[in-house]
Amino acid sequence: MKIVTVANQKGGVGKTSSIIQLASGLAKRGERVLAVDGDPQGNLSLFFGAAEGQTFGQAAGQTKIPGFHDLLASIENGKPSLKNSIRKSVRRRLDLIPFTDRDFRINFADDRIRNLKDPFAKVLSKAANFYDWILIDSSPSNSCLERLLVEASDAVIIPLEFQLFSVSGLEASIQEVDACSQECGRGIEVHSLLFTKAENRLNRVQDYRRVFSTFRIPIFEVCKSEYMSRSLEKSRTIWECGPSSNAAKDYARIIEKSFLEIV
Repeated sequence: MKIVTVANQKGGVGKTSSIIQLASGLAKRGERVLAVDGDPQGNLSLFFGAAEGQTFGQAAGQTKIPGFHDLLASIENGKPSLKNSIRKSVRRRLDLIPFTDRDFRINFADDRIRNLKDPFAKVLSKAANFYDWILIDSSPSNSCLERLLVEASDAVIIPLEFQLFSVSGLEASIQEVDACSQECGRGIEVHSLLFTKAENRLNRVQDYRRVFSTFRIPIFEVCKSEYMSRSLEKSRTIWECGPSSNAAKDYARIIEKSFLEIV
């Protein structure tokens, strides 16, 4: 497992914030990491700055920086240009393919994306020779773009919240991963469930734990923490803003158990 997509068809469950902490946390431990912003909203790119040395505000006003859309266009033209799409060192040992084309869904129709699935997967597979991990952020939908990302992956991590609607959402996500696996002809596993904003003081949490344990997928939890929102507002990772916080400890546990121990 080297290429991992963080995906859920529901929004607001912590996909981007989890990518930020996992990617930067792995890089902090000496791993070479490529983060791929596969969400047209571009929040991952905004957080890190679309180019080295930029602030959040500076990045927000730019749309001409090469990134994900240029990579797909180069693949479509038969001349894949991964190098030109990567922003180097957004953090030490952490590179980024940004998403800065706000009109992407207009410019790239589904049939174009569908034709790029196999060559895109091959490009990422070659990129994996230069990185220990490739982590992909996706948007909250099940469009052709999201399927392209999942089918290029070895595994999927599904972030969730402890709530009733998450059960049906998880079932839909698992079915989507299975469908992608069948379509591309190779095994793509749902590697783990990541519950963000966990609150042990809520009585229903224990009930939800029992319900989700029936899926027989490894479960990790990140406690609800003011450090998370505070760090994101400042465009700083949890390791930079609250390295001793419970949330940082939770993400560190995920990195150790879900990534480093399986190598």
